[in-house]
Amino acid sequence: MSGRYDLAILGGGPAGYVPAIRAAQLGKKVALVEKDAIGGTCLNRGCIPTKTLIASASLYRHALASRKFGLSGTLDFDYADVARRKDMVVNRLRKGVEAHLKHLEIDVIRGHGRLIHPDTIEVEGREVKAGNILLAPGSKPLIPKLIMQEGLLTSREVLEMDSLPESMIIIGGGVIGCEFASVFSSFGVNVTIVEMLPKLLPGVDGDVAEVLERSLKKSKVKVHTGQPAASVEISPSQSVVTLGDGTVITAEKVLVSIGRVSKTEECGFQEAGLIMDHRGNIVTDANGLTNLSGVYAAGDATGKWQLAHAGSSQGIGSVHHMFGAMPRGVNPDAMSGCIFTFPEIAMVGPGEDEWRERGEKIKVAASRFIANGKAVGMNETDGFVKIISREKDDTIIGVQIVGADASSLIGWAVMAVNSGIKAADAASFVHPHPTLSELFMEASEGIGIGSLHG
Repeated sequence: MSGRYDLAILGGGPAGYVPAIRAAQLGKKVALVEKDAIGGTCLNRGCIPTKTLIASASLYRHALASRKFGLSGTLDFDYADVARRKDMVVNRLRKGVEAHLKHLEIDVIRGHGRLIHPDTIEVEGREVKAGNILLAPGSKPLIPKLIMQEGLLTSREVLEMDSLPESMIIIGGGVIGCEFASVFSSFGVNVTIVEMLPKLLPGVDGDVAEVLERSLKKSKVKVHTGQPAASVEISPSQSVVTLGDGTVITAEKVLVSIGRVSKTEECGFQEAGLIMDHRGNIVTDANGLTNLSGVYAAGDATGKWQLAHAGSSQGIGSVHHMFGAMPRGVNPDAMSGCIFTFPEIAMVGPGEDEWRERGEKIKVAASRFIANGKAVGMNETDGFVKIISREKDDTIIGVQIVGADASSLIGWAVMAVNSGIKAADAASFVHPHPTLSELFMEASEGIGIGSLHG
Protein backbone atom coordinates (compact mmCIF):
# COMPACT_ATOMS: atom_id res chain seq x y z
CA MET A 1 0.00 0.00 0.00
CA SER A 2 2.64 2.49 -1.04
CA GLY A 3 4.02 4.24 -4.12
CA ARG A 4 2.23 5.90 -7.00
CA TYR A 5 -0.85 4.22 -8.44
CA ASP A 6 -2.01 4.09 -12.04
CA LEU A 7 -5.53 4.78 -10.81
CA ALA A 8 -6.98 5.96 -7.50
CA ILE A 9 -10.76 5.80 -7.09
CA LEU A 10 -12.75 7.79 -4.55
CA GLY A 11 -15.84 5.76 -3.67
CA GLY A 12 -16.41 2.01 -3.30
CA GLY A 13 -19.88 1.69 -4.81
CA PRO A 14 -20.67 0.16 -8.24
CA ALA A 15 -19.25 3.22 -10.04
CA GLY A 16 -16.03 2.74 -8.08
CA TYR A 17 -15.26 -0.91 -7.37
CA VAL A 18 -16.36 -2.17 -10.81
CA PRO A 19 -13.95 0.11 -12.76
CA ALA A 20 -11.29 -0.78 -10.16
CA ILE A 21 -11.71 -4.41 -11.17
CA ARG A 22 -11.46 -3.54 -14.86
CA ALA A 23 -8.31 -1.47 -14.35
CA ALA A 24 -6.71 -4.32 -12.42
CA GLN A 25 -7.66 -6.70 -15.24
CA LEU A 26 -5.75 -4.37 -17.56
CA GLY A 27 -2.68 -4.83 -15.37
CA LYS A 28 -2.86 -1.49 -13.60
CA LYS A 29 -2.00 -0.70 -9.99
CA VAL A 30 -5.22 0.47 -8.33
CA ALA A 31 -6.23 2.06 -5.02
CA LEU A 32 -9.86 2.23 -3.90
CA VAL A 33 -10.73 4.77 -1.20
CA GLU A 34 -13.89 4.13 0.84
CA LYS A 35 -14.83 5.21 4.37
CA ASP A 36 -17.97 3.05 4.57
CA ALA A 37 -18.86 -0.47 3.42
CA ILE A 38 -17.61 -1.68 0.04
CA GLY A 39 -20.49 -1.89 -2.41
CA GLY A 40 -21.93 1.54 -1.70
CA THR A 41 -25.61 2.33 -1.42
CA CYS A 42 -26.63 -0.28 -3.99
CA LEU A 43 -25.23 -3.34 -2.25
CA ASN A 44 -25.67 -2.21 1.36
CA ARG A 45 -28.66 0.16 1.51
CA GLY A 46 -30.38 0.03 -1.88
CA CYS A 47 -30.67 -2.40 -4.77
CA ILE A 48 -29.70 -5.63 -3.03
CA PRO A 49 -31.48 -5.35 0.33
CA THR A 50 -34.68 -4.04 -1.24
CA LYS A 51 -34.78 -6.77 -3.88
CA THR A 52 -34.18 -9.38 -1.19
CA LEU A 53 -37.19 -8.03 0.72
CA ILE A 54 -39.19 -8.04 -2.49
CA ALA A 55 -38.31 -11.70 -3.06
CA SER A 56 -39.71 -12.57 0.39
CA ALA A 57 -42.80 -10.44 -0.23
CA SER A 58 -43.36 -12.07 -3.62
CA LEU A 59 -43.26 -15.58 -2.16
CA TYR A 60 -45.70 -14.54 0.56
CA ARG A 61 -48.07 -12.99 -1.99
CA HIS A 62 -48.02 -16.19 -4.04
CA ALA A 63 -48.74 -18.24 -0.92
CA LEU A 64 -51.79 -16.09 -0.15
CA ALA A 65 -53.05 -16.78 -3.68
CA SER A 66 -52.41 -20.54 -3.48
CA ARG A 67 -56.08 -21.50 -3.77
CA LYS A 68 -56.12 -20.04 -7.27
CA PHE A 69 -53.60 -22.74 -8.16
CA GLY A 70 -55.66 -25.53 -6.64
CA LEU A 71 -53.49 -25.62 -3.52
CA SER A 72 -54.34 -25.26 0.16
CA GLY A 73 -52.48 -24.45 3.33
CA THR A 74 -51.19 -21.37 5.09
CA LEU A 75 -47.90 -19.52 5.34
CA ASP A 76 -47.00 -16.96 7.99
CA PHE A 77 -44.00 -14.69 8.44
CA ASP A 78 -41.88 -13.04 11.12
CA TYR A 79 -40.48 -9.81 9.72
CA ALA A 80 -37.43 -10.08 11.99
CA ASP A 81 -36.52 -13.28 10.13
CA VAL A 82 -37.16 -11.59 6.79
CA ALA A 83 -34.84 -8.74 7.80
CA ARG A 84 -32.16 -11.18 8.97
CA ARG A 85 -32.20 -12.94 5.61
CA LYS A 86 -31.83 -9.55 3.91
CA ASP A 87 -28.75 -8.80 6.01
CA MET A 88 -27.31 -12.24 5.31
CA VAL A 89 -27.60 -11.74 1.54
CA VAL A 90 -25.98 -8.29 1.74
CA ASN A 91 -23.09 -9.55 3.89
CA ARG A 92 -22.49 -12.52 1.61
CA LEU A 93 -22.31 -10.38 -1.53
CA ARG A 94 -20.15 -7.71 0.11
CA LYS A 95 -17.65 -10.30 1.32
CA GLY A 96 -17.56 -11.70 -2.20
CA VAL A 97 -16.69 -8.30 -3.66
CA GLU A 98 -14.05 -7.70 -1.00
CA ALA A 99 -12.46 -11.09 -1.70
CA HIS A 100 -12.39 -10.36 -5.43
CA LEU A 101 -10.70 -7.00 -4.87
CA LYS A 102 -8.10 -8.69 -2.66
CA HIS A 103 -7.50 -11.40 -5.26
CA LEU A 104 -6.82 -8.72 -7.87
CA GLU A 105 -4.42 -6.97 -5.46
CA ILE A 106 -6.46 -3.77 -5.42
CA ASP A 107 -5.50 -1.69 -2.38
CA VAL A 108 -8.61 -0.75 -0.40
CA ILE A 109 -7.82 2.33 1.67
CA ARG A 110 -10.30 3.02 4.46
CA GLY A 111 -11.18 6.57 5.42
CA HIS A 112 -12.73 9.81 4.19
CA GLY A 113 -11.10 10.93 0.96
CA ARG A 114 -10.68 14.45 -0.41
CA LEU A 115 -9.40 15.53 -3.80
CA ILE A 116 -6.58 17.99 -3.14
CA HIS A 117 -4.83 17.92 -6.54
CA PRO A 118 -5.53 16.37 -9.96
CA ASP A 119 -3.18 13.53 -9.01
CA THR A 120 -3.76 13.31 -5.25
CA ILE A 121 -6.49 12.10 -2.89
CA GLU A 122 -5.96 12.84 0.78
CA VAL A 123 -7.29 10.13 3.09
CA GLU A 124 -7.34 11.40 6.67
CA GLY A 125 -3.83 12.83 6.51
CA ARG A 126 -2.34 10.36 4.05
CA GLU A 127 -1.73 11.34 0.44
CA VAL A 128 -2.62 8.80 -2.26
CA LYS A 129 -1.06 9.75 -5.59
CA ALA A 130 -2.05 8.36 -8.98
CA GLY A 131 -1.66 9.01 -12.69
CA ASN A 132 -5.45 9.00 -13.02
CA ILE A 133 -8.26 9.61 -10.57
CA LEU A 134 -11.89 8.47 -10.79
CA LEU A 135 -14.43 10.22 -8.56
CA ALA A 136 -17.45 8.12 -7.59
CA PRO A 137 -18.74 9.51 -4.27
CA GLY A 138 -22.35 8.47 -4.91
CA SER A 139 -25.53 10.08 -3.62
CA LYS A 140 -27.73 10.39 -0.53
CA PRO A 141 -31.49 10.71 0.09
CA LEU A 142 -32.98 14.14 -0.55
CA ILE A 143 -34.97 15.56 2.37
CA PRO A 144 -36.55 19.00 1.82
CA LYS A 145 -35.88 21.45 4.66
CA LEU A 146 -39.63 22.11 4.84
CA ILE A 147 -40.30 18.64 6.23
CA MET A 148 -36.90 17.66 7.70
CA GLN A 149 -37.20 16.56 11.32
CA GLU A 150 -36.25 13.84 13.74
CA GLY A 151 -38.14 10.60 13.24
CA LEU A 152 -38.59 11.01 9.48
CA LEU A 153 -37.44 7.86 7.71
CA THR A 154 -35.37 7.55 4.55
CA SER A 155 -34.59 4.36 2.66
CA ARG A 156 -31.60 3.83 4.95
CA GLU A 157 -33.61 3.78 8.20
CA VAL A 158 -36.42 1.72 6.67
CA LEU A 159 -33.95 -0.99 5.69
CA GLU A 160 -32.66 -1.10 9.26
CA MET A 161 -36.11 -1.96 10.68
CA ASP A 162 -36.62 -5.45 12.15
CA SER A 163 -40.33 -4.95 12.79
CA LEU A 164 -43.17 -3.43 10.80
CA PRO A 165 -45.39 -0.49 11.66
CA GLU A 166 -49.14 -0.83 11.35
CA SER A 167 -49.25 2.07 8.90
CA MET A 168 -46.89 4.17 6.81
CA ILE A 169 -47.10 7.29 4.68
CA ILE A 170 -44.64 7.36 1.78
CA ILE A 171 -43.87 10.83 0.48
CA GLY A 172 -42.80 10.35 -3.13
CA GLY A 173 -44.37 8.07 -5.71
CA GLY A 174 -41.25 7.41 -7.74
CA VAL A 175 -39.27 4.20 -8.06
CA ILE A 176 -38.14 3.94 -4.43
CA GLY A 177 -41.52 4.88 -2.99
CA CYS A 178 -43.47 2.45 -5.15
CA GLU A 179 -41.06 -0.41 -4.41
CA PHE A 180 -41.38 0.08 -0.66
CA ALA A 181 -45.15 0.43 -0.99
CA SER A 182 -45.23 -2.93 -2.78
CA VAL A 183 -43.13 -4.63 -0.10
CA PHE A 184 -44.84 -3.27 2.99
CA SER A 185 -48.40 -3.58 1.69
CA SER A 186 -47.65 -7.22 0.87
CA PHE A 187 -46.80 -7.76 4.54
CA GLY A 188 -50.02 -6.11 5.72
CA VAL A 189 -48.87 -2.54 6.41
CA ASN A 190 -51.50 0.11 5.63
CA VAL A 191 -49.64 2.25 3.10
CA THR A 192 -50.46 5.69 1.69
CA ILE A 193 -48.43 7.23 -1.13
CA VAL A 194 -48.27 11.01 -1.59
CA GLU A 195 -46.95 12.22 -4.96
CA MET A 196 -46.94 15.91 -5.92
CA LEU A 197 -46.94 15.22 -9.68
CA PRO A 198 -50.09 14.12 -11.57
CA LYS A 199 -49.13 10.41 -11.68
CA LEU A 200 -46.96 7.82 -10.06
CA LEU A 201 -43.55 7.02 -11.54
CA PRO A 202 -42.73 10.30 -13.30
CA GLY A 203 -40.70 9.56 -16.41
CA VAL A 204 -42.41 6.23 -17.07
CA ASP A 205 -45.10 6.05 -19.76
CA GLY A 206 -48.57 6.83 -18.42
CA ASP A 207 -50.14 3.55 -19.52
CA VAL A 208 -47.42 1.63 -17.67
CA ALA A 209 -47.84 3.67 -14.49
CA GLU A 210 -51.61 3.14 -14.63
CA VAL A 211 -51.18 -0.64 -14.45
CA LEU A 212 -49.04 -0.31 -11.33
CA GLU A 213 -51.42 2.17 -9.69
CA ARG A 214 -54.35 -0.22 -10.21
CA SER A 215 -52.32 -3.04 -8.68
CA LEU A 216 -51.32 -0.94 -5.67
CA LYS A 217 -54.91 0.09 -5.04
CA LYS A 218 -55.97 -3.56 -5.33
CA SER A 219 -53.47 -4.20 -2.53
CA LYS A 220 -55.27 -1.49 -0.50
CA VAL A 221 -52.56 1.12 -0.98
CA LYS A 222 -54.05 4.62 -0.89
CA VAL A 223 -52.66 6.96 -3.55
CA HIS A 224 -52.75 10.77 -3.52
CA THR A 225 -51.34 12.31 -6.71
CA GLY A 226 -51.13 15.95 -7.73
CA GLN A 227 -50.70 17.04 -4.11
CA PRO A 228 -47.48 17.96 -2.30
CA ALA A 229 -46.83 17.24 1.35
CA ALA A 230 -47.19 20.77 2.77
CA SER A 231 -46.20 19.83 6.31
CA VAL A 232 -45.16 16.87 8.43
CA GLU A 233 -45.52 16.44 12.19
CA ILE A 234 -43.93 13.44 13.87
CA SER A 235 -44.49 12.34 17.45
CA PRO A 236 -43.86 9.06 19.28
CA SER A 237 -47.53 8.12 19.02
CA GLN A 238 -48.51 9.35 15.56
CA SER A 239 -47.26 11.03 12.41
CA VAL A 240 -49.36 13.58 10.55
CA VAL A 241 -48.91 14.71 6.95
CA THR A 242 -50.95 17.63 5.63
CA LEU A 243 -51.30 17.91 1.86
CA GLY A 244 -51.39 21.07 -0.20
CA ASP A 245 -55.20 20.99 -0.41
CA GLY A 246 -55.56 20.66 3.36
CA THR A 247 -56.13 16.90 3.45
CA VAL A 248 -54.75 15.41 6.67
CA ILE A 249 -53.27 11.89 6.69
CA THR A 250 -52.10 10.03 9.77
CA ALA A 251 -49.88 6.98 10.17
CA GLU A 252 -47.38 5.41 12.54
CA LYS A 253 -44.35 6.13 10.33
CA VAL A 254 -43.42 8.48 7.48
CA LEU A 255 -40.91 7.59 4.76
CA VAL A 256 -39.59 10.28 2.44
CA SER A 257 -38.46 9.03 -0.97
CA ILE A 258 -38.53 11.98 -3.32
CA GLY A 259 -35.13 11.37 -4.86
CA ARG A 260 -31.41 11.54 -4.16
CA VAL A 261 -28.72 14.22 -4.41
CA SER A 262 -25.02 13.94 -5.22
CA LYS A 263 -22.77 13.39 -2.22
CA THR A 264 -20.09 15.86 -3.29
CA GLU A 265 -19.75 18.05 -0.20
CA GLU A 266 -16.64 17.81 1.98
CA CYS A 267 -14.77 16.05 -0.83
CA GLY A 268 -12.56 18.99 -1.75
CA PHE A 269 -13.92 19.19 -5.27
CA GLN A 270 -14.52 22.93 -5.48
CA GLU A 271 -11.23 23.74 -3.75
CA ALA A 272 -9.41 21.55 -6.29
CA GLY A 273 -11.00 23.51 -9.16
CA LEU A 274 -13.48 20.86 -10.28
CA ILE A 275 -16.41 22.26 -12.27
CA MET A 276 -19.86 21.26 -10.98
CA ASP A 277 -23.33 22.25 -12.10
CA HIS A 278 -25.94 24.20 -10.10
CA ARG A 279 -27.20 20.98 -8.47
CA GLY A 280 -23.76 19.96 -7.23
CA ASN A 281 -23.19 17.30 -9.88
CA ILE A 282 -19.74 16.78 -11.38
CA VAL A 283 -19.58 17.93 -15.01
CA THR A 284 -17.95 15.45 -17.42
CA ASP A 285 -17.62 14.78 -21.12
CA ALA A 286 -18.82 11.60 -22.86
CA ASN A 287 -15.79 9.69 -21.54
CA GLY A 288 -16.33 10.79 -17.96
CA LEU A 289 -13.41 13.23 -18.06
CA THR A 290 -13.77 16.37 -15.95
CA ASN A 291 -12.19 19.77 -16.54
CA LEU A 292 -9.13 18.60 -14.56
CA SER A 293 -6.55 16.63 -16.54
CA GLY A 294 -6.56 12.96 -15.61
CA VAL A 295 -9.59 13.29 -13.32
CA TYR A 296 -12.72 11.35 -14.27
CA ALA A 297 -16.11 10.90 -12.60
CA ALA A 298 -18.83 8.25 -12.75
CA GLY A 299 -22.09 7.27 -11.09
CA ASP A 300 -24.79 9.21 -9.27
CA ALA A 301 -22.53 12.21 -8.65
CA THR A 302 -22.47 13.01 -12.37
CA GLY A 303 -26.23 13.62 -12.31
CA LYS A 304 -26.87 11.57 -15.46
CA TRP A 305 -28.50 8.41 -14.08
CA GLN A 306 -29.09 7.15 -10.57
CA LEU A 307 -28.65 3.54 -11.56
CA ALA A 308 -25.96 1.17 -10.32
CA HIS A 309 -25.46 -0.45 -13.71
CA ALA A 310 -25.19 2.94 -15.39
CA GLY A 311 -22.53 4.02 -12.92
CA SER A 312 -20.56 0.81 -13.46
CA SER A 313 -20.76 1.28 -17.23
CA GLN A 314 -19.64 4.91 -16.96
CA GLY A 315 -16.69 3.87 -14.82
CA ILE A 316 -15.63 1.07 -17.16
CA GLY A 317 -15.82 3.50 -20.08
CA SER A 318 -13.60 5.95 -18.23
CA VAL A 319 -11.02 3.25 -17.45
CA HIS A 320 -10.93 2.19 -21.11
CA HIS A 321 -10.45 5.82 -22.13
CA MET A 322 -7.68 6.64 -19.68
CA PHE A 323 -5.67 3.50 -20.51
CA GLY A 324 -6.31 3.37 -24.26
CA ALA A 325 -8.38 0.20 -24.27
CA MET A 326 -11.27 -0.44 -26.68
CA PRO A 327 -13.70 2.53 -26.44
CA ARG A 328 -16.75 1.86 -24.27
CA GLY A 329 -19.29 4.66 -24.47
CA VAL A 330 -22.69 4.85 -22.77
CA ASN A 331 -25.62 5.50 -25.10
CA PRO A 332 -28.25 7.46 -23.14
CA ASP A 333 -30.95 6.37 -25.61
CA ALA A 334 -30.24 2.72 -24.84
CA MET A 335 -30.16 2.91 -21.04
CA SER A 336 -32.20 0.23 -19.31
CA GLY A 337 -33.88 0.12 -15.93
CA CYS A 338 -36.14 -1.98 -13.74
CA ILE A 339 -38.69 -1.21 -11.04
CA PHE A 340 -39.33 -4.09 -8.66
CA THR A 341 -42.97 -3.63 -7.83
CA PHE A 342 -45.97 -5.97 -8.19
CA PRO A 343 -46.11 -6.27 -11.15
CA GLU A 344 -42.56 -5.53 -12.19
CA ILE A 345 -41.70 -2.75 -14.65
CA ALA A 346 -38.72 -2.64 -16.99
CA MET A 347 -37.66 -0.44 -19.86
CA VAL A 348 -34.88 0.31 -22.30
CA GLY A 349 -34.53 3.53 -24.23
CA PRO A 350 -36.91 6.49 -23.98
CA GLY A 351 -40.59 5.66 -23.69
CA GLU A 352 -43.44 6.48 -26.02
CA ASP A 353 -44.24 9.73 -24.19
CA GLU A 354 -40.66 11.03 -24.42
CA TRP A 355 -40.21 10.10 -28.09
CA ARG A 356 -43.39 11.99 -28.96
CA GLU A 357 -42.22 15.01 -26.93
CA ARG A 358 -39.01 14.95 -28.97
CA GLY A 359 -41.08 15.09 -32.15
CA GLU A 360 -39.96 11.66 -33.37
CA LYS A 361 -42.44 9.89 -35.64
CA ILE A 362 -42.93 6.44 -34.13
CA LYS A 363 -45.01 3.29 -34.35
CA VAL A 364 -46.18 1.65 -31.14
CA ALA A 365 -47.68 -1.76 -30.48
CA ALA A 366 -48.32 -3.77 -27.34
CA SER A 367 -48.97 -7.39 -26.49
CA ARG A 368 -50.98 -8.09 -23.34
CA PHE A 369 -50.08 -10.67 -20.72
CA ILE A 370 -53.73 -11.78 -20.56
CA ALA A 371 -53.42 -13.05 -24.16
CA ASN A 372 -50.30 -15.11 -23.37
CA GLY A 373 -50.79 -18.76 -22.43
CA LYS A 374 -47.85 -18.94 -20.03
CA ALA A 375 -48.98 -15.79 -18.21
CA VAL A 376 -52.51 -17.13 -17.77
CA GLY A 377 -51.14 -20.39 -16.37
CA MET A 378 -49.00 -18.38 -13.93
CA ASN A 379 -52.04 -16.30 -12.88
CA GLU A 380 -50.06 -13.22 -13.96
CA THR A 381 -52.35 -11.53 -16.46
CA ASP A 382 -51.77 -7.85 -15.60
CA GLY A 383 -49.62 -5.82 -17.94
CA PHE A 384 -48.15 -5.76 -21.42
CA VAL A 385 -44.99 -5.55 -23.51
CA LYS A 386 -44.84 -2.35 -25.57
CA ILE A 387 -42.45 -1.93 -28.49
CA ILE A 388 -41.63 1.46 -30.00
CA SER A 389 -40.12 1.67 -33.48
CA ARG A 390 -38.94 4.58 -35.60
CA GLU A 391 -41.49 5.11 -38.35
CA LYS A 392 -39.01 5.91 -41.11
CA ASP A 393 -36.86 2.78 -40.83
CA ASP A 394 -38.73 0.32 -38.54
CA THR A 395 -35.85 0.27 -36.00
CA ILE A 396 -36.83 -0.63 -32.44
CA ILE A 397 -35.87 2.39 -30.29
CA GLY A 398 -37.63 1.64 -27.04
CA VAL A 399 -39.40 -1.07 -25.06
CA GLN A 400 -41.46 -0.77 -21.90
CA ILE A 401 -42.75 -3.79 -19.98
CA VAL A 402 -45.12 -4.00 -17.06
CA GLY A 403 -45.90 -7.51 -15.88
CA ALA A 404 -44.50 -10.66 -14.35
CA ASP A 405 -40.74 -11.22 -14.72
CA ALA A 406 -40.29 -7.90 -16.56
CA SER A 407 -36.83 -7.52 -15.02
CA SER A 408 -35.68 -10.73 -16.72
CA LEU A 409 -37.60 -10.24 -19.97
CA ILE A 410 -35.99 -6.85 -20.58
CA GLY A 411 -32.72 -8.56 -21.57
CA TRP A 412 -34.21 -9.32 -25.00
CA ALA A 413 -35.16 -5.68 -25.44
CA VAL A 414 -31.70 -4.45 -24.38
CA MET A 415 -30.18 -6.54 -27.16
CA ALA A 416 -32.78 -5.35 -29.67
CA VAL A 417 -32.35 -1.62 -28.98
CA ASN A 418 -28.55 -1.73 -28.80
CA SER A 419 -28.32 -3.81 -31.98
CA GLY A 420 -30.73 -1.67 -34.00
CA ILE A 421 -33.06 -4.59 -34.78
CA LYS A 422 -36.00 -3.90 -37.07
CA ALA A 423 -39.50 -4.66 -35.78
CA ALA A 424 -40.23 -6.74 -38.88
CA ASP A 425 -37.17 -8.90 -38.18
CA ALA A 426 -38.12 -9.26 -34.52
CA ALA A 427 -41.56 -10.46 -35.59
CA SER A 428 -39.96 -13.25 -37.60
CA PHE A 429 -37.90 -14.60 -34.70
CA VAL A 430 -39.39 -17.93 -33.62
CA HIS A 431 -39.90 -18.06 -29.85
CA PRO A 432 -40.59 -21.28 -27.92
CA HIS A 433 -44.17 -21.86 -26.82
CA PRO A 434 -45.56 -21.37 -24.24
CA THR A 435 -43.26 -18.65 -22.90
CA LEU A 436 -43.52 -15.03 -21.83
CA SER A 437 -40.92 -14.20 -24.48
CA GLU A 438 -43.62 -14.69 -27.12
CA LEU A 439 -44.93 -11.30 -26.00
CA PHE A 440 -42.05 -9.68 -27.90
CA MET A 441 -42.94 -11.56 -31.08
CA GLU A 442 -46.59 -10.55 -30.72
CA ALA A 443 -45.80 -6.88 -30.08
CA SER A 444 -43.37 -6.83 -33.02
CA GLU A 445 -46.09 -8.31 -35.23
CA GLY A 446 -48.32 -5.48 -34.03
CA ILE A 447 -45.92 -2.92 -35.49
CA GLY A 448 -46.52 -4.57 -38.88
CA ILE A 449 -49.61 -6.46 -40.09
CA GLY A 450 -50.98 -7.03 -36.61
CA SER A 451 -50.56 -9.03 -33.43
CA LEU A 452 -51.84 -12.58 -33.74
CA HIS A 453 -53.25 -13.08 -30.27
CA GLY A 454 -53.66 -9.60 -28.85
